[in-house]
Amino acid sequence: MELLQFISEVGFPIAAACIGMYFVFLTQKFLLDSVLSRIKELIFIIKQLDTRVKAMSLDIIRIDGLVSQMTNLPLEEEKSERLKNSTVQRKD
Repeated sequence: MELLQFISEVGFPIAAACIGMYFVFLTQKFLLDSVLSRIKELIFIIKQLDTRVKAMSLDIIRIDGLVSQMTNLPLEEEKSERLKNSTVQRKD
């Protein structure tokens, strides 16, 4: 009965517009929730890839250090510092 009272007070076109806006709101909320969940998944994947890239970079520096030792070439200070301060490990 509240709906009929609302329609009689404001008129049918305004009540229909309000109901239509409510359905638009529900549809928008549903779409944004699904997009938000996909964005969270992508953020998680990007963080994992970033960790892998950092670990691979440190692996390359280690290999460079080993090759430098084998060929009696000096290792760059920047690379040796990065290698000493490395804490990134892959989790796969």
